[in-house]
Parts: sequence; C-alpha cells; structure tokens
Amino acid sequence: MVSSRLFLAFSLRCLASFVAIQLSSCSVAAAAASSADATTRVHEMTSNLGPRLSRGALIYTPGSDQFDALTERWQLFAPPTFIAVVVAKTEWDVVLTVQQANKFGHPWLAVSGHHGAINSLGTFKQGIQISMESLNAIELSPDGRTARIGGGTLSKHITDTLWAKGKQTVTGACECTSLVGPMLGGGHGWLQGRNGLSADQLISARVVLPNGRLVKVSKHSAYSDLFWGLQGAGHNFGIVTQVEYKVYDVAENGGGDWTYANLIFKQDKLEEVFGLVNKITNNGRGDVSYIDFVWFQRIAEIDPVNPVVSVYMVYQGTPTQAQKYIDMYAALGPANTTVINTDYTHISSLTGNGNDGIACAHGAYYALRFPVGFETYNLTTNRALYNKFADITSAQPGFANSFFLFEDYSTHGVEAIDAASTAFPDRFNHHLISPVIIYLDASLSDEAEEAGRELRRVAMEGKRGGLNA
Repeated sequence: MVSSRLFLAFSLRCLASFVAIQLSSCSVAAAAASSADATTRVHEMTSNLGPRLSRGALIYTPGSDQFDALTERWQLFAPPTFIAVVVAKTEWDVVLTVQQANKFGHPWLAVSGHHGAINSLGTFKQGIQISMESLNAIELSPDGRTARIGGGTLSKHITDTLWAKGKQTVTGACECTSLVGPMLGGGHGWLQGRNGLSADQLISARVVLPNGRLVKVSKHSAYSDLFWGLQGAGHNFGIVTQVEYKVYDVAENGGGDWTYANLIFKQDKLEEVFGLVNKITNNGRGDVSYIDFVWFQRIAEIDPVNPVVSVYMVYQGTPTQAQKYIDMYAALGPANTTVINTDYTHISSLTGNGNDGIACAHGAYYALRFPVGFETYNLTTNRALYNKFADITSAQPGFANSFFLFEDYSTHGVEAIDAASTAFPDRFNHHLISPVIIYLDASLSDEAEEAGRELRRVAMEGKRGGLNA
C-alpha cells in the first residue's frame, strides 16, 4: 500500500507537470494571436464578468498603476504575463472568473504572495491573474482546535492573528508567502518538528476546479483522492479558496519563549560546524525544539576575501534552555555572536524571512534556486560546495549577493505521519539545501543558471557517495 501510494504521489506530480505544460501551451497559443484579437477577447470577458462580481471586486488591465503593482513578482526571473487582473473579494468571484476565463479561452493563475519562482511560470503568457489576497479571513472554531483560513491569507497575518489568541500553527518560514501555496507542496516550517508539515494540518478545503465548479474536499468526502493529492502535489488541481486547518495552544505546544542566535564563522571552521549540525540533529532524532539555517555568504566585515559560514540557530525555549547548543557552537570560535530572547512572531524576521527582509522585497532582483534534499551531511561534499560557491561568486562580481542555504528543521513531526497518507513524497530527508544565485543584471541569467546547475551537480554527486574523505 505504501509503495502504491508513493507511486501515485509521483504520478500526481507528473500529472501536475503535464497540466502545467498544457496550460502553458494554451498560453503560448494565446500569445501568438494578434494583439487586436487578444484585446477584444479580454474586453469581452471583463465586460461579461464585471457586473457579476461582488461589491469591492475589481478588474485592472495593463496601463494602470494598480495593474503594475498587482503583477509585480518577488523576483524578476521567468515571470508570467497577464492581460487582466481580477481582485477577488469573495469565493464566488473566483468561481465566476475561472468560468469566464475558460469561456473566452484565457488561461488563469491564482496569486497570493507572488512568490512562485519556477521556469514554467515564465511560459504562462497573456493570462488572467486572480488576486487572492482579500480572501484572508481567519475564523477560530468554538473548541479552539481548528481554524477556517482564507485561501489568500499570508503567513504573517496568520501567525499574528493566532498569537493574539494564544494559538499557533504551522506556516512557511517566510512571512510574505501564503499559507496555501507552500502547503500544496508539503510546506516546511518552524513548528514541523512538533506538528508536521503544513499539509499535515489540512482537515478540509474548498476548491474551485479547473472547470469552474466549487467543491469541498476532505479525507472522507467524495473527493478523497483529490484531498490526498492536495497534501503535497496540489498546485495544479484547482484554486483553494479556504482551508480548515489544525491550530495549537501555544502553552501546550512548546511554550511562548523562543531564542535566536547568529554565530558567524570563517571558512576554516566549515567541517566543525557541519559536524556539529550532524551531531545535534542526529538524523532527525535530535531535540524537537532545535532548528538551524546555515548560510555561505559574503560578509566583507568578517572576511573580505572568502565567504563566511553563518549559523542562524532557532530554539523554542528560553536562552537558558538553548544555552547548551549555543555553547557547542561558541566552542568552535565564531568571529561574531548575537543572541536574542524573542517569541514566535519575530523568528522569521530575525532569520531574514520577514516582511522587512530581502526574501519579501518585490521586483528588485533575480533569484534562482536549485534545491536538493539530504538525509545527512557529507562534510567532504559541503567543503566542495563551499569551494565551488566561493569560486563562482569571486569570478562574477554580479553574483556577490548570492548565498548557499542549508535548512535543518526538526523532522520528528514530519516522520510521525504515515508516508502513504499524503501525496508528499519526501519525509525521509532531514536537510534541505539550495544555492540561491542573486543578481541584478538580466544579461547574467544564462551564467546564473549554469552556476546553479553546477552547484546542484556537486551536491548530487556527494549525495550519491561520489565525494568522500
């Protein structure tokens, strides 16, 4: 049963890719039509749609400041293009927009946090953007164990709203992404060690299917297979307008204190740092309260020549409780150390994932990511990745703001879920790594892709055992 379910997960991902390709093909065909025809068709569609939308829903077309602001992406690589934006105010606005877009032959794309950044988005041409940000209501259940959350709600709004009521739940680490977007792919986050992935919190969902039909899906509904697929392979099966989602009492879910520590090391400490990460995380069996991000990045004030190894350690507990881990890193001799006692609502901002950080800046740069999952760290591989990253960012000054990210979440809660119960196929990897090639000059895109692919090749070679001490 497990094997067949995992095979189905793979098949769903393939199907999702197929659907995306078909939508892209439709987009390319639409782009090939004359400009006059496209203008006529979108005018007909919006004329039909406008009077049917709810009060407050809006339609914008190219040439307006609102259109430009609504279609701006978080980064500039491979953006989709649109001929109209519908700002939905209600679930029914989404239904009507999908139906009318289908009727007039326009592809459509639901957008919340504007954070999608995959190549296939760049093949989406002359479509309809359905802006979901207004679908952001959060309604706590009478027993306080679940919440109904709008499909366009961003992570920071969820975190702050629930925190004010003594509650919390699993969202992505980035404050400006939606809840639903990452959830449909699985959804890693700060609380996954205790509670599992974002996808594991899903109880039911309201979904607008590609044909414009609105359905409610859950484990025991007539759409149980769709519900299963939404939990890890769900981006191309429809638009999620609302979720029923598990929430937790802060006091009973690790408590309200969190500790942030940033320890920056010069490159000669690399092997000791990752050796310590392996020891602490212990193949996913380490302390459920412990999380770290390790970055290779250039900080000239610390080392004007080489990238540094920067550890962002997060611990659910007081600084006193976290001190034993801070002491382990301090014993390695960091060049700089910062420790802050905080709470759950500030962790994302402190780690560079807040609304005030580069992760949430819009339209300012290109950012290419090349992720790989690891079960454990091979220190020889990590050294090879460091050397390659240092060479790339030294040879091309345009990549100086790039970084290499190693994410080390607790996986207790992730692995506690039966792998066959959701479509998410990657519960066995304990570490997520990705070079993030950042640049400002569009002419560097080909070079950036080549650099990212080379770094991923080195990572995969080490994962297969090709790089050993």
